[in-house]
Amino acid sequence: MSRQAISARDTRQVLYPRWFVALHGLTNRWKLRDSGLIGAAVLAWISFMPSLLPRVWYFQGLITGIALFTGYVLAIIIRSIHLRYVAPQITLTDSWRRIGDSLIYWSHKLIPFLVIVYVVIGSISAVRWHDQSAALVDASTQSWLLYLGIPVIALAVFFVILTIGREVVWLVAWVSRFLQRRLRVPRPAARFVGIVAVVILALGLGQGVVLRVFFEGANMLFSAQNDNAIDGVTEPAESERSGSPDSVVDFEDLGMQGRRFVDGGLRADELSMLLGEEAKEPIRLYSGIESASDDDGRASLVVDELNRTRAWERESVAIVPTTGTGWINPNAAQAIELLGAGDTAIVGTQYSFLPSWISFLADQDKARAAGSALVSAVAAWRDSLPADAHKPKLYVYGESLGTLAGEGAFSGLRDIRSTVDGVLWMGPPNSSTIWNSLVSRRDPGTTEVEPTYADGLLVRFSENPAEFREGVGEWLSPRILYVQHATDPVVWWNSDLLFERPDWLEEEPGEGRHPDMTYLPIGTFWQVTADLGNAVGGGQGYGHLYDNEIIDGWATITERPGWGEEAAERFQRLHNEAMESQPRG
Repeated sequence: MSRQAISARDTRQVLYPRWFVALHGLTNRWKLRDSGLIGAAVLAWISFMPSLLPRVWYFQGLITGIALFTGYVLAIIIRSIHLRYVAPQITLTDSWRRIGDSLIYWSHKLIPFLVIVYVVIGSISAVRWHDQSAALVDASTQSWLLYLGIPVIALAVFFVILTIGREVVWLVAWVSRFLQRRLRVPRPAARFVGIVAVVILALGLGQGVVLRVFFEGANMLFSAQNDNAIDGVTEPAESERSGSPDSVVDFEDLGMQGRRFVDGGLRADELSMLLGEEAKEPIRLYSGIESASDDDGRASLVVDELNRTRAWERESVAIVPTTGTGWINPNAAQAIELLGAGDTAIVGTQYSFLPSWISFLADQDKARAAGSALVSAVAAWRDSLPADAHKPKLYVYGESLGTLAGEGAFSGLRDIRSTVDGVLWMGPPNSSTIWNSLVSRRDPGTTEVEPTYADGLLVRFSENPAEFREGVGEWLSPRILYVQHATDPVVWWNSDLLFERPDWLEEEPGEGRHPDMTYLPIGTFWQVTADLGNAVGGGQGYGHLYDNEIIDGWATITERPGWGEEAAERFQRLHNEAMESQPRG
């Protein structure tokens, strides 16, 4: 080390405290650019701003770390464009140049320190915003001490991604040098080809290798989990249930969620005791992904089960296209049976081993195909019954990905109305085709969060179906109801958020949404994307949690007589009691 360097180091140690010198040593070792740090700080701040739902401290740290890296890279790109194309066009006098050099010198000294302070202050602001958001959606608050971990996790994530990014840059440079030295390619062309080659390699690895390995690995993992036994879940003895000794479907082939469904819920004697009136033994029918080789085969098995259990004698049949692993919300199944006093049949099929969030990425078409096969088969069964025979009412219930699957059976409202007697869809993904079409064509002057379509004559949208307890006005049968929360990221996430302000952010905040949530290009997209990973971060009635609204929703679409405050409160109380011993799964 030269004497000048030693002298400069000693001078820094005298003039500045050790922590300041250590911070600058860190930025020098990592060769962090001031412009990049400014961009990192800006996006870090955006990551702290209110979004749809509150976040736990470690999840916020992860999101902020990604934001730090993204802002750092974007700022460097902008600076490079400025230096190459804008700066050469600007001529400065000597005095302005000296001022500029002074600003650059002091910014180099202070920016690393300011960024750290900025992230810490942002973490403190996150505490305030989180507490406000938590209060709005009935979520629990966290100790402020936990938020001290946000900057630690954020900086760790930033440096890990930065290291990976620099390895990619090194690879681009290596390819460029190789082309220049070995093939005599001009430098600009070599650099361009290097970038293109690395991008193609990354995309090839990402789509052709990484994603395939991820999905295949996930499929192997969850297919193994599909065979796992669940404590307390046993083969049902009742003939009215698939997997029973009388069933044409083997209990072991139903999958983990299917076995949970057919063994779950109150039996006839328990329903009778709870309701204070005689109830029938509920019918629960299901076929798993291993019960048949394709969707049509699984749907056909369900039809065989409908005939075996004489389901045509029941008052209603509820078709429930499943989500991801074949899950049927036990709250929904119990609500249907409770309101129908067991005079019901609920049917579902499994189409995937993957949980909903992976199925949302990989299996949307598969979900639609499975839903279409199930609805079509059951509707054809009902329509094939003798003209003089009793025909049960046919309803469709869907939740989350189950909504998208259920929609796959219909071309539009006319098709729905001619096929079934009512539909309840809760938490529809933004990619739900019929939902999207109806919302985009809503009546002028109505909001995106709670739109009105054709004056509500054919279909309704609601943040909370309890609003229908005291009457619905003119609403033609069959009733079609979408329930959607203003704070549900599954409902509002789409790629248009990158550069287009959605109507729901221009409107008055819906129930539970923080009033300070604003639109920022790119920033809002990533905020709502992050919310997807925390979609159940609020209390019941917010985010992607709809359990407490199923009773009101089902009573509304089945046009239950005398439905009002007293009846709703009674059945909600009974439902809560019925669910005390039933895990949500």
